[in-house]
Amino acid sequence: MSLFLVPRKLDDRNRNHYRIVRLKNKLGTNSMASGEVTLNGAVGYLIGEQGSGLRQIMKTVSLSRLSHGVRAAAMMRRCLNEALQVARHRRQFGQRIIEFPLLRRQLMKIMLPTEQALSVFLFAGHTMAAANAGDEQAEKLLRILTPLLKLRACRDNVPVATGAMEIRGGNGYIEDWVNARLIRDAQVGLLWEGTSNINALDVVSRAIPKVRAHEALVQALRARLDDIGALPGQFKDQLVKQLDRAISFAEEIASDQQQEDKARMAVSALYNVTSAILLAWEGTLAGQAGGDARRILLARLVLDHRLLPQDPMAAGASDFDKAAADMLLGEEPVGFDRVIKTLTSL
Repeated sequence: MSLFLVPRKLDDRNRNHYRIVRLKNKLGTNSMASGEVTLNGAVGYLIGEQGSGLRQIMKTVSLSRLSHGVRAAAMMRRCLNEALQVARHRRQFGQRIIEFPLLRRQLMKIMLPTEQALSVFLFAGHTMAAANAGDEQAEKLLRILTPLLKLRACRDNVPVATGAMEIRGGNGYIEDWVNARLIRDAQVGLLWEGTSNINALDVVSRAIPKVRAHEALVQALRARLDDIGALPGQFKDQLVKQLDRAISFAEEIASDQQQEDKARMAVSALYNVTSAILLAWEGTLAGQAGGDARRILLARLVLDHRLLPQDPMAAGASDFDKAAADMLLGEEPVGFDRVIKTLTSL
């Protein structure tokens, strides 16, 4: 494929030979029109070398994929805020519904992917700024970050939007409220700038074997782990171990076409370990500065529920999950010492 510039008007100021056939009737995102265009005899100018269009357009694709990650993160934040608003103010059986254990669990299942997406998209945005300034290592890192964020955040957006509607109840299904639109608009992230399969294959068939972008990811994440010496050694070692496992798994999938069916699993593992390390880094730095350290708790939840094996039929409740939910669903910041005590004792 090649890349062309097709102007709206020709040099003589007449309209170029294109026609907008129709505006599409979409499931959602109706505030932004999508159309079908025919180019019959239109004048276009070749940009760059013939046959290099895909390579040239990838920088634009990276920006667009990052924008989808930001959109998904923002939509999940709206979903979480709507759900918390309902849970903190609706009362049933004499108490606020946020006090019921099952609803607290559902809120945490909305909160965790929301916070993961926030950390990864800010990391990717910072990396893109460095890449645009000429940092070659950042450009290499960005090559793997954007498809990771695009795949996982956009997929997480869908169940988060559905869970937020369920917490609102029947009103969430009524167009008077925002939930129905959030559910419709969440779906577009699964399609634009590549489906989940396309983004996964981009990572395991190009970003890893051709660009070696995962090496830049390891270097960046290890630098952040080195930056948080105050974190308990055992927890930090667990983060390092899961990083090594995720990288080895992704390399194995990338080197064996017969395991292509596990590409999305490999990308999800990379995304989850990346978010866990970033959350731990953010929480430690904030806590050490006297601020809110609760993001460390989210890092532990990513490890426990996204990266480590669990028996889904094991009876009994996790004491750490309950303690973490009490702090994360509260409206007050939590200091570093209290977070670390909870992390190490449960």
